[in-house]
Amino acid sequence: MLRKLDDIPVTINIEQVIERLKIEEPEDIEIVAGLFEKAKEKAKPKVLYREAFVEEIKGRNVRINGCNFESAVLAATLKDIHRVFAYVCTCGTEVDDWSHGEPDYILSLWLDMIKEFFLFDAHKFFVSHLKQSYNFEKLSTVNPGSGDLENWAISQQAQLFDMIGDVKSEIGVELNKSFLMVPIKSTSGLIFPSETEFSNCALCTRKNCKGRRVEFDGALYARTFG
Repeated sequence: MLRKLDDIPVTINIEQVIERLKIEEPEDIEIVAGLFEKAKEKAKPKVLYREAFVEEIKGRNVRINGCNFESAVLAATLKDIHRVFAYVCTCGTEVDDWSHGEPDYILSLWLDMIKEFFLFDAHKFFVSHLKQSYNFEKLSTVNPGSGDLENWAISQQAQLFDMIGDVKSEIGVELNKSFLMVPIKSTSGLIFPSETEFSNCALCTRKNCKGRRVEFDGALYARTFG
């Protein structure tokens, strides 16, 4: 069943934004505070998700709800998993469309960071929703295009979107020719209950990644790709 979450509160505050942006000048702080308040008025973070079932795994090939994916990460992490939730989270087209009207380069960069906070709020709300609705304790995620290229090719977002449904009409998110999402402050993937929490980052060898959530796990990498 397809479900949409569109009444997601923005919980981030200006103090957290200023700390993340590492802004110290009083004049800049005042500007960012003004941008944040305007962006918060526009923000309507959303999540669209569908419950799905793993039907077959052969080597690197994984079939979920009739859709075929090819990924060593998927095959390894879903080996003992039967039910997953395919999802798209976004900061929302409302604040994204509005932010594109900012002509100043620096201010537009600050707005991008603010929109990323709205995306974090959407994902956090989604995880809490799943845990409460289905009585899950721990959840793991895998995301196409995240981490090293061999983990799960970003081009397979096309199959993921097809499996979820009409994502564009439901929450306004679409894929461009490079399979990147628009609005860019969006994320997609599979989330599922597991005994131990897993993140793509554990299999990513890239160093100095600002988006890293957990440390690289060499032993897990060897088991997955060995």
